[in-house]
Amino acid sequence: MVVITIHNSIAIYVRVSSEDQVDGYSIPGQLEELRAYAAEHNLPIYREYVDDGYSGKSIDGRPAMLELLADAKYGQFNTVITWKLNRLARNLADQLKMLEIFKQHNIGWMSLTEPLEINSAQGYFMAQMLGAIAQMEREQIAQNTRLGMQKRSAAGNWNSGNNVLGYEWVTEGDAEPHVRMVPHEAKLVQMIFEQYKSGSGFKAITSYLNSAGYMTKRNKPFNIAAVRGILTNVNYIGQVQYTVHEKFTGASSDRSKRVVQGTHEPIINMELWNEVQALLNQRSRPPTKKFNRHYPLAGLLKCPVCGYSMVPAHTKAYRKNGNIHMNHYYVCGNYTNRGSTACKSNAIPASPVENETLSRFQNMITNKRLLNEIVSHINRRNREAETPLRKQRAQTVMKLKQLERQQRHCYEQFENKGMEPSELMEQLDTLKQAMETLNENQRQLEAKLSGLNNSTVSLKEARRAFKSLFKSFHTIEAGKLNALLRGFIQSVQVPPNRDVTEMHIHGTAALNHLTI
Repeated sequence: MVVITIHNSIAIYVRVSSEDQVDGYSIPGQLEELRAYAAEHNLPIYREYVDDGYSGKSIDGRPAMLELLADAKYGQFNTVITWKLNRLARNLADQLKMLEIFKQHNIGWMSLTEPLEINSAQGYFMAQMLGAIAQMEREQIAQNTRLGMQKRSAAGNWNSGNNVLGYEWVTEGDAEPHVRMVPHEAKLVQMIFEQYKSGSGFKAITSYLNSAGYMTKRNKPFNIAAVRGILTNVNYIGQVQYTVHEKFTGASSDRSKRVVQGTHEPIINMELWNEVQALLNQRSRPPTKKFNRHYPLAGLLKCPVCGYSMVPAHTKAYRKNGNIHMNHYYVCGNYTNRGSTACKSNAIPASPVENETLSRFQNMITNKRLLNEIVSHINRRNREAETPLRKQRAQTVMKLKQLERQQRHCYEQFENKGMEPSELMEQLDTLKQAMETLNENQRQLEAKLSGLNNSTVSLKEARRAFKSLFKSFHTIEAGKLNALLRGFIQSVQVPPNRDVTEMHIHGTAALNHLTI
């Protein structure tokens, strides 16, 4: 019987979350077993992909997995080996998505501890079943944790940890963890409530707290959101608010907020609380947007004094004829969030700085030297992608020739009466299937190489494309314009005198961090 042996390079993928560490799934443990398997079976390792401390809940946020999938699409290896299926993902949809990507690019997958073969219908079905079980286990753990916290909250017990100003989380001996009041923080909370009751707004209180040197529970300067959060936190009147996950109905689970009397000591009395809540309701009003203007430099433009990102702002100007004119600016985000003690508004008129930025951006992108670099970079990337494809094509051709030789050898053995007709047919059928797979691989590789050859960019084409882009620059959808600018611009710096003609634009890595 003829044995067809094709040597594969493999990719090793290991993952461990903080919870898995205690269950014996350590990174060194997984790597040791996977390396031993590769050595025993003479399998060259292309690369080891390690996600240490990352949850299997989703593909997103796992850098090594994202790199593995990118390399898989370029055919850098033939097989992915993991210690267990749930190392790929605990989310069934992500798991099946990864297995489908492997399948599309003719990449095998195997689990060291589970007898699965995804290239067969039965093996693929088993992988789906194990994936569903892993997802169910993860969801069950999450549900049990949620129900445990909900039960504690319903009994008035604290689940907020150590992040509420005025309280601290205490774990002493064998006693159940609980909270207790921190006197000096409690006085600060009471002062914030009193200031708001006396007429001070969020911004004024924020500015005062920062100027006086007070810090939040996370030891950071106060901002408007932090002050608002304190004034609306029912923990301060001795209550506990929690979310109830109702029974599953339809396409989603219903959630509702509940408030119960807690077991901890209150900081604010009910009279002061009610007065402050009444003022909050009285002063709050839904935001009304009376203009529709996009601010493309929000976040990119930096404050000329503190360097913080600038945010949109506007003022109204009333004309003699009664018409209202809107003036649009960028102001310091540090000032907006933390008040005048953090910085000043340092307002910069929007239109002049936007026009100057777009003009310089156009000159920067169409600069002949830079355009040459962009074109060279695009074409170099295409060539780099082409090299492994050509290598794969050469390997495929070589394997096809090996199979053809094996075919001839089978016929020779049959002619010399060294093989029965039934055995000949069986082996020829096996060889035919292997050749069909390799021929399909070769067709796909040729298509990819042809696509790369056709995607070579010339300087003339790049200049024409950018010219067309800038002709319609002001009609580009806001989201796309933001993405375009942020792809090339890292920051826009205006000098302290706020003269936009003296500004500097700092390019991203795409422009080799060029500054103009």
